[in-house]
Amino acid sequence: MAFTLINAGPSPFGRKVAIALLEKGLEFGVVLDTPWAADTITPGHNPLEQLPILIAGDETLFDSGYIVEWIETRHPVPPLLPADPDARLATRKRQMLGERLMEIAQSLIMEMHRPQPSTDWIDRQTRKINGGLAALDELYEHRGCAGETIDLGDIAVATTTLVFEHAVRAGYSPDIAALHWRGRFPALTKFVESVEHRPSFAATRPQEMALDLAATVG
Repeated sequence: MAFTLINAGPSPFGRKVAIALLEKGLEFGVVLDTPWAADTITPGHNPLEQLPILIAGDETLFDSGYIVEWIETRHPVPPLLPADPDARLATRKRQMLGERLMEIAQSLIMEMHRPQPSTDWIDRQTRKINGGLAALDELYEHRGCAGETIDLGDIAVATTTLVFEHAVRAGYSPDIAALHWRGRFPALTKFVESVEHRPSFAATRPQEMALDLAATVG
């Protein structure tokens, strides 16, 4: 089956899908798109007009959480979810925290690009990010660094934390203190550093794209 991933260059959501495909040894091509551009192809594949989108033969899949669930169901070897119920729930918990942290960070960054950002909103989202990172740090104190295998929780956590750094470095985000996790959370730092040079991560590093967030929210 031929796979095509429609994605935005810096998207951690699309990167999560690409890493899952690579970890399972599934071949795919990538089409980069900008959902808000006049010539976007995204609405033709996703009624929610969001990326990523995976075209899998006759099926068109959208929403990264659903896509990786589909990949795991249709291509269960090698597994990215443990069979043991307790281990599976632990994986899902880390996956949930990684995905929600990305959504919260996006909300914070967009708010800070508004002409008159809400201080209360910024403070609340900042607390959420710091709290979520602290929770992950505690979880990785017990889980430790990645070995030969990783799971969907590891992928969600690493893609989110790494894109925090990319967003600041590329200028998509103001230099927000809460996004600086490396070193502040030792167990989380050791984990991410154990996977960030893994082949599937090295092959999917974020690509820069033209973004004018101030114009988007102004």
